[in-house]
Amino acid sequence: MNRQFLITIMLFLLVITGYNQFVALPRARAAQQAAEARLQQSAQQASAQTAAPALLAADSVAPFIRKETASSPKQEELFTLSLPQAEVTFSSKGAGIKTYLFKDDLGNVDLTPYEGKGFFATLPEVDFAEVSRTADTITFTGEIVPGFTVTKTYQFNENGINDVEVTFRNNTHHALTLNTWDWNFGPGLATVQSEMKDNERESKAVYLVQEAGKKKPTLETFNKKDPQPTLPWLWAGLENRYFLTVLIPDGWQPGALSADKVKIGTQKRMFGLSEGELTGPQFSIGVPGATVEAKNKLTYASHFYFGPKDYKQFLQLPYHLDRSIAFGFFGALGKIARNVLETFYGWTGNYGVAIIMMTVLLQIILFKFTWMQLKSAAQMKKIQPEMKRIQEKYKGNPEAMNRETLNLYRKYHVNPLAGCLPMLIQLPIFLALFNALRTSWSLHGAKFVWWITDLSSKDPYYILPILMGAVMFLQQRSNIPVGTDPAQAAMFKYMPVIFTLLFMNFPSGLVLYWLTNSLLMFGIQTFVNRKLAKAN
Repeated sequence: MNRQFLITIMLFLLVITGYNQFVALPRARAAQQAAEARLQQSAQQASAQTAAPALLAADSVAPFIRKETASSPKQEELFTLSLPQAEVTFSSKGAGIKTYLFKDDLGNVDLTPYEGKGFFATLPEVDFAEVSRTADTITFTGEIVPGFTVTKTYQFNENGINDVEVTFRNNTHHALTLNTWDWNFGPGLATVQSEMKDNERESKAVYLVQEAGKKKPTLETFNKKDPQPTLPWLWAGLENRYFLTVLIPDGWQPGALSADKVKIGTQKRMFGLSEGELTGPQFSIGVPGATVEAKNKLTYASHFYFGPKDYKQFLQLPYHLDRSIAFGFFGALGKIARNVLETFYGWTGNYGVAIIMMTVLLQIILFKFTWMQLKSAAQMKKIQPEMKRIQEKYKGNPEAMNRETLNLYRKYHVNPLAGCLPMLIQLPIFLALFNALRTSWSLHGAKFVWWITDLSSKDPYYILPILMGAVMFLQQRSNIPVGTDPAQAAMFKYMPVIFTLLFMNFPSGLVLYWLTNSLLMFGIQTFVNRKLAKAN
């Protein structure tokens, strides 16, 4: 093989390689990309052709699919409406509320931070476009098939009971039948930062029904396993401790409810040592299918509420929204406590002072029972040494021990039940106050003194719970009978520590109530002990 032949072969290989690298391969790549683009466009068109007709019965939409070609899906667009109470952002996919930025006194709160269809979203298969707006209204329109459109208008009102209207217009020469469609809620409903730790547990899908024989309607919780409500419901939606979002149908009969728990993110658990799945409710309200005659329209009008669970405001509004506020088993007492609190606030302009006044009033009302309890405890402490001797002397004879114990009670006029009765009376009141203060939106952002700037959240420096624990410790130490069993005495000593740790993350308004109550009890107890000591 000669030299010229080798050079010719090398030049030929170089030419072939250059042609493939710079001519043939780029052309092949361009052709492949064009084919993929055509394939993707065809898939999008097919998807669009399938999505819109799915909203209509197959037999009624068939003529339009044969004659028309649906356009490719559009990218999601966002439209923001600035209101006095919130910045509301809507999505072109279903014209739902994508972001509801509530304007709170302590800073804006994003109530819809989780990815989903959006609140009050309807027909997410349809691309909506904004057609008009004012300071408090916004209107969207979308085309389902040529000649058949849907218009959606939101009207926000000052009192919080807003309006939303969905209108289907059939401009064709054929009657068209709508399939079942939904109003969407979720996934999840966020809240203020101080309540986020408990929000997963507090977030629920709910609806309100009027039961026969009951004066007021009943709030029911709905989940995936629940059967459909047997009674017509007044409104339905999502709630947590502080916020509520519901749809109130106006003149149309809703269909099936549907709810599920879905993953919306992750959350620190076990004191931040681990990370777990964060879930939230996904809820929908079905709307039964209906026929829209040719050259006609069909309108679904509704009211809706999206905002804080303000008890004072709810009492002035229709639709019994106040039933969404949980006052607990002793709800009647809780409502009385809330009304008393609001009265004192009207006098003082400070909810912290109002809580102190309410606690003092409560102790005045219960003073007789408190006196009985503390007097009984003091008398039991006094006879404890003799009780100890009886127990040691008759430990092998229960009958004699009981007889001598009763004689001891008669001698000193002691009634052991007198110490239990006041506690049983105060327990429902405490539980009612606990729920009233725990669910009070009025306390949110309410200042007390100095470092307490929000009575609905925990004390940032834990001063109130520590003071409460110290007062409880002094109260328990002075009340432990002489000769008490060491294990029982230890329980008395450590109880203030347990209560302090328990109340660390409680709302400071609730801790303020317990601290005031403990101070009053300690003062009354000291007075009772001194009076009994003088009597002896």
